[in-house]
Amino acid sequence: MNYSDIFNNLTLSFKNAFNMTGAENAVIGISGGIDSALACAAACNALGEKKVKGFFMPYKTSSEHSYLDAVKLSEKYGFKLEVANISAAADAFINMGGGNITPLRKGNIMARCRMVVLFDKAAEHNAVVIGTSNRTELLLGYGTWYGDTASSINLLGELYKREVYGVSEAAGMVESIMKKAPTADLWPGQTDEAELGLTYELLDNVLYDIEQQHLNRNELYEKYDKESVDKIIKRVISNSFKRHTPFICQSGINKRGVIDENIFLNLDK
Repeated sequence: MNYSDIFNNLTLSFKNAFNMTGAENAVIGISGGIDSALACAAACNALGEKKVKGFFMPYKTSSEHSYLDAVKLSEKYGFKLEVANISAAADAFINMGGGNITPLRKGNIMARCRMVVLFDKAAEHNAVVIGTSNRTELLLGYGTWYGDTASSINLLGELYKREVYGVSEAAGMVESIMKKAPTADLWPGQTDEAELGLTYELLDNVLYDIEQQHLNRNELYEKYDKESVDKIIKRVISNSFKRHTPFICQSGINKRGVIDENIFLNLDK
C-alpha cells in the first residue's frame, strides 16, 4: 500500500469536492490528535494554508498537551489556529442535566458544542466544515451524531485507523501526535481503546476481514475471540443509523425515492 499516493489522492479528492461548493475557505476542529491532524494536512495541501482555519475548542478539563500538539501542527503547516473555549456553553447544558449526568452524555454535549462553533465559523468565513472521522470510527459509530460526525466534506472516511497512521507517517506528521494514545480528550485519562474495550489493532483486523476479505462469522471465529467478533458486529449494525441521513418516510406520491443530485448535475447534457 503506497501511503504517499493515498495522501495525494485524498488531497485531490478534497480539492475537487471543495471546488463544487463555491466556498472560499475550510474550517476544521483541531484536537491535537492524529485524525484531525491528517485531515488538516491534506486540506492545507489542497487549498493552501491561508484558506484553512483551524479551531482548538477546549473544555476546562482538556489536557494541556492537546493544545501544545495543536500549536505544533499549525506551525508545521502554516494555517491559522484559533482557540474557542466551549466550557461555558457546555456547562450550561450539563447543568440542565442535574447531578446524575454521565461522562458519555457530557462528552456528547461537548462534541455538539464544538459542532456549533465550527458551523458558525464556517458561516463567518464562507467555508465548509472538514470532517475527520475515519472508517473505523464510522463503522463502529464511535462518534457523536450531529457532533464530531457532522461535516460538509469528510476527508478520512475511507481509511481504517491503522491507515490513518500510515498516511500520516508518509505525510511527515508531527512526531508527538504520531506517538500519543488515541483519545477524544473528553475527560481526564480518557482513551479510545479503554472506552471501546478493544484495541484498534483488533478492531481494524476484524473490520477489514469482514469488509475487504468477505469472511463470514464462523471464519472470523477461527481467527479471533468469539466474544470480540460478536461485539464488533453488533456495534456496527446497531450504529448504522449514524452513517445515513435521516430516513424520509414514504408518501406514496409518484414513487419518489432517494434524492439524487445527479439529476441536477446532468441538466445541461
